[in-house]
Amino acid sequence: MPGWYAEFRSPILLLQSVVGVFVFAYSLRKRDRFPLRLILGTAAGFAGLYGLRAAFFPDMGQRVNSAGRIVMTFAVYLVLILLCWLFFEETFWTALFAAASGYIAQDFGGTLKTLLKLNPQVNALCQNNLGVLLVDTIAYFGVYVVLFFAFRPFTRSREENFNNRTKAVFSTMVLAFGLGMARITQGNTGRNETAIFAESVYQLLCGVYILLLQFGVMERAKLSRSVEDMRELVHLQREQFRQSEESAALVNEKYHDLKGLLENFQGQISQEQTDRLKQKVGAYDAFVDTGSRVLDIVLAEKRAACSRRGIELTALADGKALDFLEELDLYALVNNALNNAVDAAAQLPEGERFIALTAAAEGDMVTIHVENPYSGDIVMEGALPKSQRDARYHGFGMRSMKRTVEKYGGTLAVKLNNGRFCLDILLFRP
Repeated sequence: MPGWYAEFRSPILLLQSVVGVFVFAYSLRKRDRFPLRLILGTAAGFAGLYGLRAAFFPDMGQRVNSAGRIVMTFAVYLVLILLCWLFFEETFWTALFAAASGYIAQDFGGTLKTLLKLNPQVNALCQNNLGVLLVDTIAYFGVYVVLFFAFRPFTRSREENFNNRTKAVFSTMVLAFGLGMARITQGNTGRNETAIFAESVYQLLCGVYILLLQFGVMERAKLSRSVEDMRELVHLQREQFRQSEESAALVNEKYHDLKGLLENFQGQISQEQTDRLKQKVGAYDAFVDTGSRVLDIVLAEKRAACSRRGIELTALADGKALDFLEELDLYALVNNALNNAVDAAAQLPEGERFIALTAAAEGDMVTIHVENPYSGDIVMEGALPKSQRDARYHGFGMRSMKRTVEKYGGTLAVKLNNGRFCLDILLFRP
């Protein structure tokens, strides 16, 4: 190894690790004056590590089996953790996680470089300053690019939560043990090429294991949060159904009172005014008799929402055909479908806003069809559109409907047809 390269090996290791951090942590929130923090922080770490080596381990380059190799390795890692905390507006545990991931990326690059040096031509190239920098660039850049794209599905969104204490501590402990053992074995000058190859492959596999464990735990944490959010969503739907039921009962009571009042007004107001009022009240009455109390409640709610937005809602529904569904399931299913339809139809010009709902039974088969116009683009995720209604429960509306339909052994399909959104649900009566 060239003299000056060995002299600055620890600071160079820090620089490579800092780059490795951003392979995974690029989406994290950055602190104010981030570029200045990045430059000054890395420079300070560079100078500190060089000073530490010069003061305590001046002969580390000559004594391969020196304890200084292990000490300096952990010194680089500790400085990297501090830099991650300095760079990102995150918790200490997030900084610990980011540092562990970045150091593993750097270790991958170093291990690949070791494997490349088993080739005599590459090894000869590494005996001069420019040659070793060229090999470093190829090895580290190649590894970083591969890791970036391999783990990008897990790291590109802040929904992927880095802030997990158990995960960060465990990965750090495993990484520290692996690094310590690797530095000890590297001090054995009697190893042949087969041993170096085996140790390098083993080190790569350990790194892969740690990364998969880290991001696998992250994925399970995300799934756990999704389950909790879904439970809360179900709770909110149950509460909404209860309130809707109470409101519907109150409205029906007032409706019957109003009908009686109209009868009492006969002769006191003009027949034209009486007929107009009866027509409006009668229109509401047509919406509350599907044969299903739950369906009546949903349609009454959505009729009011459509009326406010100038949307024509037509419903031809046999509520008795849906009596095998649990009340909350039926409420959530139709409520979610109509919520999405109302939001979409409201974006169109007046006169073009409509929603059509049909529900009918043929033998043991029950079909529900909801159709409405839409404008703009609909983003599909798999076979379902993403919901844009609530950022927190992003996409849960359609997923909740699909889950409910599958609970009863049915199917849910979405079709976009010339500016019309068509939702078809097929259920089978038990």
